[in-house]
Amino acid sequence: MTDAPFHRRLAVGRGAAVFVVVDVATLGFITLGFEMVASRILTPLFGSGIYTWATIISIVVAGLMGGYFAGGIFADRHPSFAFAALIKLVAAACLFLVFFLSNGGLESLIGTIPDEIAALFASGFVVCFPPLVILGMYAPLSVRLILGDPADAGKISGGLFAISSLGNIVGIIVTTFVLIPTIGTRAITLGFATFLVLSGLASAAAAVMRK
Repeated sequence: MTDAPFHRRLAVGRGAAVFVVVDVATLGFITLGFEMVASRILTPLFGSGIYTWATIISIVVAGLMGGYFAGGIFADRHPSFAFAALIKLVAAACLFLVFFLSNGGLESLIGTIPDEIAALFASGFVVCFPPLVILGMYAPLSVRLILGDPADAGKISGGLFAISSLGNIVGIIVTTFVLIPTIGTRAITLGFATFLVLSGLASAAAAVMRK
């Protein structure tokens, strides 16, 4: 099987493989782009000091860690574009929730917690953890969708993680230097959520077409 051309060893056709690669890049963009958005949501409430950034980074990493682990388990059980659609739509729902909370809801939450550090972690958890743990689930699924030959596992997983990291870098830069100054955090959050809904519908369509 390893003597066959690389594209013939994939678990899906070229078109579906390209779709997965685009997903990896765009979800990578949204993942760390949203981290920058979260910082702009939380810093007006808690300041931009090291405690705030340590909280944001630790919760983002914890969310991704949980997503990678859970995504790996579910990807083995449900290696399908239908599961990809579910990931995107649930992540979109989480971002829509953040969109509404950022319009005064977080201030109400903070008012119920007397300790400032506890309020910071609670707010950071509500804003960052749910969408990041869901988005993190796509990474192992992307490998599972494309991998057809175990001999290509290193090449495929390494390539997809590199593409995701490139999306992370572009997401940080574009969100920080272009989107935040021009349209603001709530519009970005709404835009990310809307994109995930459309991308989720595209994955659902792909799942139907593959039946």
